[in-house]
Amino acid sequence: MIFPEHCKYVAVRAYDKLSKPSSGEPIYCTTHYLLLLHKEKAAIYEIRSEGQGLIKTISSANKIADFSETLVSQRKVDIFNRGKLIKNAARLCKGSIKAAVYQGFDLHWTFVYEPNVDSLIEIEVFDIIPPKPPYLVSLIKRLDNTGVFGDLAVSFKPILCDLRETNLATIYPCSASGIGSNHLNCRDIQIAEENILLGCDISRQVLEERYEELKFEHINLCPTKSIRPHGPFIAKCCQSTREGPIELSGQRGYIVHWGANAYEIVFAVRSLAASLCQSADRTQSS
Repeated sequence: MIFPEHCKYVAVRAYDKLSKPSSGEPIYCTTHYLLLLHKEKAAIYEIRSEGQGLIKTISSANKIADFSETLVSQRKVDIFNRGKLIKNAARLCKGSIKAAVYQGFDLHWTFVYEPNVDSLIEIEVFDIIPPKPPYLVSLIKRLDNTGVFGDLAVSFKPILCDLRETNLATIYPCSASGIGSNHLNCRDIQIAEENILLGCDISRQVLEERYEELKFEHINLCPTKSIRPHGPFIAKCCQSTREGPIELSGQRGYIVHWGANAYEIVFAVRSLAASLCQSADRTQSS
């Protein structure tokens, strides 16, 4: 896959018989790629240059894709959202089409050649219903749509646990969930012959402190105890002392507080992505 790191490396020309780049021609210093645009197609060249200053000299121009091998998007996009462009290009590049070309809202250009969705970092997002929509998943989706993760080339996979489908419990943490009728935040708790608590570690501690001699089964919802990630992950916990990087089932992850705001979620995702990239760099260099 070829996907320029920044649009500043991509120059554009309207196509005519004299527009093909050639050795000895002056070129702007940041140009690594040149697009020749013609109607809804483009030819893509890789440019090597030499010299000093703002204007250099082309030393070689290698054609990457011809007009018949590209599609030019007819709508402007966020060219800095690398993850979405890779996925979009993968849908467009079928058959003889090898590259998708995009213009940004700022009128700059970029392209994706032979897109590879496997290059994206997929982050599993563990969350619970209720509430619906689940808070962590929906917040990350909104943030992703703003492009705040665009430079990371990440994608997100929601993994949801719907508590409404659990019929075993007799005691639930909070009446705000709308499930069950016996809740820890109520003054009186109905004690059954077989008590089953559906909740996290804090729920267990609350029940133990309210009823010291009570025997009960605990279905633990704490993500540090219950989830089994298959890749990098984000999950939420009600204990602020557990916030931060974590490893579960051999996978790197990040725990955020259940009430984390947008800034804290962005920090968690970016921190996790940075740690994964550092790990990959160490593996490649060893």
